[in-house]
Amino acid sequence: MDIRTGETLWKHRRRSPYNTAALTTGGGLVFVGDWERYVFAYDVESGEQLWQTRLSTMANGYPITYSVDGTQYIAFGAGNSGAAGSWTGVIPADLLSDLKNPSLGGNAIFVFALPD
Repeated sequence: MDIRTGETLWKHRRRSPYNTAALTTGGGLVFVGDWERYVFAYDVESGEQLWQTRLSTMANGYPITYSVDGTQYIAFGAGNSGAAGSWTGVIPADLLSDLKNPSLGGNAIFVFALPD
């Protein structure tokens, strides 16, 4: 979305809902994770999907980015958010019973280096 005009620039509809905040970088990337354990990188201008990977457990919260010695990294916190007390354990399973999210996936931080 263009924050100046409110115009929708692009959107992606997925069967599995996004489950993290979206993080936009100064390099023109958008990172976000979904309920089915996938994390994505999109081009901020076009919305083109540039990368995806699947984690062993569901990404939650807010992705972060940082740089060390000129290499930029993206990190996702992940883990079960407490199925019984969270929409993530009730709504997606009821609406999309064919999509599976392991309930005992543990907690982790997944860090990926961005290419130069």
